[in-house]
Order: sequence, then C-alpha cells, then structure tokens
Amino acid sequence: MIAPHAQAADFRALRDREFPSMVGAAYLNAASMGPLPERARAAVEAYNRRRSAIHTMRGADFEPVLARCRRAGARLVGGDEDEIALLPNTSFGISLAALGLPLEPGRRVLLSDREFPANVYPWLALERLRGARVQVLPTDARGNPDEARMLEEIARGDVGIVAISAVQFTSGWVADLEALGRACRQHGTFLVVDAIQALGQLPVDVRASHVDVLAAGGHKWLCGPFGTGFTYVRREIIDRMEPHLVGWTSMRASADLERVLDYEFGWIEGARRFEVATQPWQDYAGLAESLELMLEADPARIRAHVLALQDPLAAWLGERGIEVVSDGRPERRSGIFAFCPADAAGASRALGRAGVGCVLREGAVRLSPHLYNQAQDVEKVMDVLDGVVHG
Repeated sequence: MIAPHAQAADFRALRDREFPSMVGAAYLNAASMGPLPERARAAVEAYNRRRSAIHTMRGADFEPVLARCRRAGARLVGGDEDEIALLPNTSFGISLAALGLPLEPGRRVLLSDREFPANVYPWLALERLRGARVQVLPTDARGNPDEARMLEEIARGDVGIVAISAVQFTSGWVADLEALGRACRQHGTFLVVDAIQALGQLPVDVRASHVDVLAAGGHKWLCGPFGTGFTYVRREIIDRMEPHLVGWTSMRASADLERVLDYEFGWIEGARRFEVATQPWQDYAGLAESLELMLEADPARIRAHVLALQDPLAAWLGERGIEVVSDGRPERRSGIFAFCPADAAGASRALGRAGVGCVLREGAVRLSPHLYNQAQDVEKVMDVLDGVVHG
C-alpha cells in the first residue's frame, strides 16, 4: 500500500502535469464539472486542426477514435467494449433504459426520493407514456436511499426495475450496488445505475454488482468534454431492448458505405445500436484521453486520496460541533463531502469570495475534491470557515 504522503506527491505531480491551472485554485467542485486534463485538451485541439484540413482526414480519424473510447469506458466499469454505447449524457442513458427495458405488465419501477432529476424524470415519463407504475420510496432518517426497504420491496417479486445513483449528489452516500444487484438478479429485476457521481472517483464493477444498465456523463469526475458520456448495457439484454431513437449507423446494412441504399432493417451487433448517427469525434478523442488518465491513476487510489483530503476537515468540523451531512462510515464515503454550519448559505458565499470552488446543495455546503487537489486546498476551506464561525 502506498503511504498517504507518497500518494499525495504522486497526485501533485499528476496535477502539475495534467491540470496546471488547478495549482493554487482550491477548486473543490468536481461533482459539478471537472477541468480538462492537458492531454484531453490537446487531443480535442489536434482533432479540430485535422478537421480544418478535412481533405487530409482518413478512416482512422473516425471509427477507431470511438472504439478507443468504448474500450476505455468498458475497462473503467468492468464490462466489454461491445456493451458500451457512446451517448452524450446521463439522461440519455437513463432514458434509453426507461424506454427500452422490457417491463412486464404489473411490475413496478422502484426509485428513491431525493434522487437527482436525471434519474427520476425518464421514469415519470414512462409512467405518463405507458402507464408504468413508478414508486418513489421515502429516504431514511439521514435523507439517503433506504436500502433495507428497497431490498424488502425487491423480495416481494413484483419489482421490474430498480433505478438508483451509485453516489448521491447531495451527500456523497455510496450505494451498496452488490447487495442490490444480487437481490435484483434473484428476483428477475433490472438494475439501472446513474453513475455520473461515481466514475472517476471510486471503483465500479458492473459484473460484481449485476448491473443491467449504467449511464454516466463525462464532464464531472471523468474530466471529459461537455456533451460526452457512455452507457453500459449488459450483453444478455441488448437484444431485448428495442432502440426508440434509430440512426442509420444503428443498422448492419450501413456498415458498407458503398451500399447504404441497400435498405435492410437489422440492428448492428452490440450496444453500438443505441448510438445515433454522427458523433462528435473531436470530443470523444478528448474523452478517451480522460478515461485513460483515470485508469492510469486508478479509481481506488483516487478514492483514497480524496478521502484523505477530507479527513482533517471532518475532524475540524466535529471539534466545533458543525453538522456533517455526509455518512462517515468507510463503505459509504465518496469524494463528495457535505456539511451544514449554522449559516450554510453565508459560509458558501464566503468560500466563493475567497476563491474556493464549492456549491450549496439542499441547505448544505458541498465540497468535491478530486485527484488534482492537495491538502492546502482543504486547509483554505478551514481558514475561511474559521473566520465565518468566529465572526
């Protein structure tokens, strides 16, 4: 195991190399959006330069770029390349699941209250469009999904789909996807995961968790370009999900560009059938670099790094009796850390004036340090809060 100080030094070197603008920035807001690493920015710019001389572009400038991105996404979640569809955001992937999963009549869709809207509205739309029965469960006393109640509901045998965020956006609470996944598989229930607040800051394994569909955008913890993302669809259910947005590249007959007018309705193999026509190749060239950077840094090491950054602040808040909203149990912790001083809005404004990147979410100050942050960024938070607390 790497010692914390050595790990911090490794991440400092990575920051200096890939995120030089973050030096001294105290940007603690990865849960909203992340900065582009230098390698991703360079890849996007290089692709756009080639585009400006489009007469020199060749086949290797197109599909291989997307294939590289799918491979990296698959490695990050523990799936295979043919189970990855490159889709522009989390909402697109969740909507794909809502409209495409074969929900049997009489079976419920189970959600938790206080989920981010991207994992709610597609299911409410399913209720409006097809009369699906959507049940939103109350949270537990701390405002987190009530997993015990969810497991009880799944065991009743009439739940067709469970949709949950791997990490809750307000508090950073981490779902026990393995427990939920085992229960879902046992009772013939599909498990759909919103992973945008997880990928890039903690390990995710779709096989171990029996996940059926997992969706994530690339612009937060993955530090990718806006409008990029990917969705994992378990191979065994791809053929059971009829795409509701159809692109010409979704068809096998379009594989040969010399014969695209030989119309034949038949889906291309794998999750690529869910992609719709022309992709933003330049941005996926950038996302591929960002995904590979996260793989090189190792999500498990990133998680250890960001938790170590939070520890002194958690202790400091505890000594002053300031409520920590985030769950302190090791298995429930993530890079999102939320706390609620007496005047949370005032504290958030003071941090903003001091140049600390943070947000106010549901009445609490939310910090979300990432691999480019160092101890002095969190120390600045304590310095500012000390002035707020003591007036």
